[in-house]
Amino acid sequence: MLPGMSSLGKASVRDRVSKSGDFIIRKLAQKRAIPSRQPLIVGINGPQGSGKTTLVRGLVAYLQARKITTVGFSLDDLYLPYKQQEQLASQHRDNPLLRFRGQAGTHDHMLGHQTLEGLLRGQDTPIPQYDKSLNGGYGDQVDRRQWAVAKPVDVVLFEGWNLGFRMLDRMEFARFLGNVRDSDSPLFKHSRSFTDANLAEINGNLEAYETSLYTLIDAWVYMRVSNVDVVYRWRKQQEDELAASGRSSLSDTQLEDFISRFMPGYEMALDKLDKHGFVSSGLLGAPNTLRMHLDIDRNVVAFDHKL
Repeated sequence: MLPGMSSLGKASVRDRVSKSGDFIIRKLAQKRAIPSRQPLIVGINGPQGSGKTTLVRGLVAYLQARKITTVGFSLDDLYLPYKQQEQLASQHRDNPLLRFRGQAGTHDHMLGHQTLEGLLRGQDTPIPQYDKSLNGGYGDQVDRRQWAVAKPVDVVLFEGWNLGFRMLDRMEFARFLGNVRDSDSPLFKHSRSFTDANLAEINGNLEAYETSLYTLIDAWVYMRVSNVDVVYRWRKQQEDELAASGRSSLSDTQLEDFISRFMPGYEMALDKLDKHGFVSSGLLGAPNTLRMHLDIDRNVVAFDHKL
């Protein structure tokens, strides 16, 4: 059984892995036909609790079994070291969205760029590692001397809850703020807790991710949900599993506070993502995104492809 399979369901994990694995194999063949000796870089996006880590583990095993060397890591591994995160929070005392890791601006995106570039060049590349349990749950970067070093590989799997989120341009952001401030729509209820300046700062931070990271990614696997409020439900399930196993977990109040800082990112980005898709390297022909549509129980109800 794959790690984490119990929480998603055996059949669901197997279906996700086989469908996305076969998609990746096709995209790798396309890249090899260029011809290119570079590895295929695959971005994996999905809400918190959707099963990204489980999918990556399953894909590594699926591809390795087919003699396709694979390495995976997370955007979470690029979070700023603890001292830098403290400095960031201090410099933005008026923005709760930057007080804790999570949103755009709390990652070392240039470290991500260097890591992907090293893998693309076929170099032995240290893979960043972050431990969220350090400093009383505030987390910290693991000592770089302890990072695993990846040998040249065929496929790189790079996952993150907001990996691929794109900056809204001036008109798009104005429209978003109009919906936040002038509408009673529940679609924007979480963003209403923050100021226009708070939201604008997070939106502006995304531009650096587009230029430093997204243009190196060849293809995407996107775990899409119709309502991001399921994030709280899924994270609650994870916390309950931690508590049942005797490990420390967040209370309901702590969890709600924690999730509330992530939700504006979804509310800003998902509409544009659905309409315009992901930024990619441009090396491969369309379609370059496999979408899997998840229901509230994380079952895959449909697969499709998007440019």
